[in-house]
Amino acid sequence: MKLFGNITIQRRTGRFFDLTFFIVFTMFMSISPLVWAQNEEAPGEEETAQKQAMEADYVLNDMVVTAQRLPDDFRTGDVDQENAPSFFTVIPREQFIGKMENLAQVLKKEAGIQVKQSGGLGSFSTVSLRGSSSDQVMIYLDGILLNDASGGGVDLSNISLADVSSINVYRGVSPASFGKAGIGGVINIKTLRAQKGTKYNVGLGYGSFDTKKAFGFINHKPGKADFLLSADYLGSANDFEFKNDMGTSWNKVDDQIQKRNNAEFYQYNVLAKAGWDANRNLRFDLVNQYFFKDQNLPNWINMETASTNLTTSRNITTMRLGLNNVTPLALNTAASISYSDKEEKYDDQEGSVGLGKQLNKYNTQRWTGDLYTEWISDYNILAAKMEYQHEDYSPEDLLQEDDPRDSNRDYIVATLQDTLMLLSQRVILTPAVRYAWLDDELESGTTVWGSQLEKSERKDEYWMPQCGLKVKPWEWISLKANAAQYVREPSFFELFGDRGFFIGNEELEAEKGTNFDVGFEVNYLTGWTLINRVYISSAYFKNDVDDLITRIYDSRGVGKSVNISESEITGVESQAAADFLNLFTVSGNATWQDAVNASEISTFNNKKLPGRYEWATSGKVEFHYKGFKIYSEYFYEAGNFYDAANLLEAPEKKELNAGAAYLFKGFSIELQGKNLRDKRYEDYNGYPLPGRAYYLTIKFEG
Repeated sequence: MKLFGNITIQRRTGRFFDLTFFIVFTMFMSISPLVWAQNEEAPGEEETAQKQAMEADYVLNDMVVTAQRLPDDFRTGDVDQENAPSFFTVIPREQFIGKMENLAQVLKKEAGIQVKQSGGLGSFSTVSLRGSSSDQVMIYLDGILLNDASGGGVDLSNISLADVSSINVYRGVSPASFGKAGIGGVINIKTLRAQKGTKYNVGLGYGSFDTKKAFGFINHKPGKADFLLSADYLGSANDFEFKNDMGTSWNKVDDQIQKRNNAEFYQYNVLAKAGWDANRNLRFDLVNQYFFKDQNLPNWINMETASTNLTTSRNITTMRLGLNNVTPLALNTAASISYSDKEEKYDDQEGSVGLGKQLNKYNTQRWTGDLYTEWISDYNILAAKMEYQHEDYSPEDLLQEDDPRDSNRDYIVATLQDTLMLLSQRVILTPAVRYAWLDDELESGTTVWGSQLEKSERKDEYWMPQCGLKVKPWEWISLKANAAQYVREPSFFELFGDRGFFIGNEELEAEKGTNFDVGFEVNYLTGWTLINRVYISSAYFKNDVDDLITRIYDSRGVGKSVNISESEITGVESQAAADFLNLFTVSGNATWQDAVNASEISTFNNKKLPGRYEWATSGKVEFHYKGFKIYSEYFYEAGNFYDAANLLEAPEKKELNAGAAYLFKGFSIELQGKNLRDKRYEDYNGYPLPGRAYYLTIKFEG
């Protein structure tokens, strides 16, 4: 917008001196004739001319006033992405709502991200950022950490997308808003927040392998109080066909085309929110999310008689208080307390998946309290966060009289970050430091061989500094560089295993690492008819980790966590997108990474870390006109090994997808085709992914 003068006004910082000068100058010019009139009873001819000149209208040169616009639902404690120096991606709701996709399938489209699934929709899925392990990626749901001490990485299939408003991916360095940070980075999944008025949607979907989906939500905010309710259901038989080599890849004679057995699942998710805006500076929120999933687990040779089952239930309750502009320093604060309860029941009484018969229950309870405070001045934002977690892990062996003993973890992390904005915010420097204190009482319990583990206690503390730099020589380009140190303790799962697919290793050490990146981003609105917008981003990254905890798998697909004395991961990730004629959008990304095992063990030295690809590219072309959209996307991955010795290389993955959608007055219908070339791949050796599949989804919103 255009006003008088030459001022840039921004939300938190800005040239307030220029603005103040302009206001004072205008007021002075307005009242000065009155002052002079009171001081002079009989002005002369010259003074009268001066007075008339002062009373004349003056027209100043036009000036442009720009304002940094934050999202309408921005709240204290959220990441101010405009000032964040880290490389991040925001995946908006529009990219996945109404599609038959899970979180893993959405994330894999982004640069520097690798996901692994153990089968079809609803199967165990994990994520890797820049060559990290899944345990090195911290995943948050509305700022609540989902990674727990029981470990195993966060299963992405246990996170519903129906109530998600956006997915924010921070690669490498993590902002201070997140208490616990990982070597790979942070993924924050933001659920829907109440908006003014009444909004709702309902939808149904059906597709290949008897896949069914239903979802809906309603939001009501007539005034200060508001509520939001969302619910969804997803299920599939997952009985896709695949080529089964019967565990004898060297013998082609016994290969068979079979349907996947014992892979069906269903899950449902309910999110309820209530909020109250007491005034413009005070807001109270109460949130509860419940998730339940029942899934069968096929074994590695696809036995028809397999009956292994895993049920998972998770409930998270959070109370949050946001209070801004408090104390003479005008501090903005946000405090929350949350309680989460996760229960998993693993039933393999036939011993068809794991090592021996198992019927186990795992319960993880966690209390979390945190306080975020920020002080905003004209030239910097000083932020501090304190977080405390107490977690109890209780395994129970339902086949034995003596249950494994419980374990618990107390974790305190304090973060201090200063965002310095220099040269009219063209240079942003963000130094920060995290302090972490850990107290483990490890009482869990028995190995997969049935022997009792001795009780142990582990206490430690760490300092983890980091720093980021962002330079904007022009509005359309940003130069970024970041460096940080991180420490991650082994999880109870890595220490004890005991869940069929994995066995434990109680001798694991904490991994310590550093990450570094440098690169640029270009976001240019051309104003041309042919090309409307151009976006380009590229970054070089390097991660060094000592005592890296990684999983290795034997020929049966059973995994175990081990320490690697040293590992080095370097790579380059790039993204590009362009809009043409307001009709076409072309986008793509490419990642190259070299994940090397620098272990002192000669057998593994200079070998590729298992489960990390070397090359990954993707591209998408979309045509959109009014309410109609048609798109095609392609994915390619290569250079991945299943084992630490690099003897078993995964085949190249080439996946072609396409879809079409139509939107008319709140009603939409979308058809998806996945893996149209019907190629078969395995992210985990012995656990195939589906071939060609089709899905149809209809949705209505108002």
